[in-house]
Amino acid sequence: MPRPLWTALALTLSPWALLAQGIYQNANSPTDPICPRLEKDKTSLNFGAPGPGTTGGMIGADSTSKLYYQQGRQYFPQGQRKSVATFAAYDEKAKGTSIAALKGKVVLVGLWSVRCDPSAKMLMEFASLYPKREQFGFEILAVNFDQNQQDGGGGIEGGWRAISKFKIKNRQFFDASHMPVYTPGLGKEGASNFMDIVHSLPAMFVIDREGNFAQLHIGYKDGFVGEALQMALRERLAPPPPAAPSPEAAKPAHP
Repeated sequence: MPRPLWTALALTLSPWALLAQGIYQNANSPTDPICPRLEKDKTSLNFGAPGPGTTGGMIGADSTSKLYYQQGRQYFPQGQRKSVATFAAYDEKAKGTSIAALKGKVVLVGLWSVRCDPSAKMLMEFASLYPKREQFGFEILAVNFDQNQQDGGGGIEGGWRAISKFKIKNRQFFDASHMPVYTPGLGKEGASNFMDIVHSLPAMFVIDREGNFAQLHIGYKDGFVGEALQMALRERLAPPPPAAPSPEAAKPAHP
């Protein structure tokens, strides 16, 4: 019997799992469902040959590159869900939106990269559903998960500068949908709150109306956003436990 996705990830991820945002390599073909995360591990220092007026010295380090692949989905029963209400996403103006503030709504948190075609397909599904949020009682947080800073070695750009270029390149799509995009918060309100397990994009977290983590989807499949949303919207909230009788009500009546 295969291990649940959550358990398998916990057992197989490297120490890099302590990191959150990263660098993602695009899918090998337009039909591939995921973009793997690219990690570079430093190995040994190189020493340069002495040049005119120098004695040589360390000029850098070799590195080995690894790609981390993930794909799958998992559903959590209501009694086994953890709260992610502290998570917040921030728009370009640094305005935050927290899961706690959206209590009572189903929330789709989608992680995407400017360099990942499958995650762009997820954004398109999000955009088609975005105008129906108020009607059906859900919200969408499209969270960019690229590394924030520029990688000096590879010249890979991340953060709002890269996001802005992506939005300009796809202006027609974003102008038509009016869907905002976000970056995760920091510390307790950020990706470390529940996203450290992600090593491939796109990834989608479905949060129930109580702010609890209900579904995890890693990898793109046509129509998967709508299917996951329908499942969450049809779910009935667990009834609250019966209230304990008050001490006064428990006292026997005097004759």
